[in-house]
Amino acid sequence: MQHQDAVAEPDEAGGFWISFPGRNGITSAASSAIETVGQARNTLEPVLMYPPGDLHPSIEDGARPPADLSGYDPRSIVVVIPFEAATSAKTA
Repeated sequence: MQHQDAVAEPDEAGGFWISFPGRNGITSAASSAIETVGQARNTLEPVLMYPPGDLHPSIEDGARPPADLSGYDPRSIVVVIPFEAATSAKTA
């Protein structure tokens, strides 16, 4: 099992916008804090199908979750997403 980080920013409706630092264009949304990890995993799944995908190194490979959230809503939280790393490209 490996882990990627994401930032969950609260929205006006009580949900969260999920973004993946360093991975522009990969975003998701969750209607509650409880759903953030599941929604983030669903978003990462297609990226993870074809190694190495479009992800920066996992936490196990030395990546550090963001410590400076100054560019985000002050109520934002860092979420750590567990995932199974793909070992070979899947065929159609």
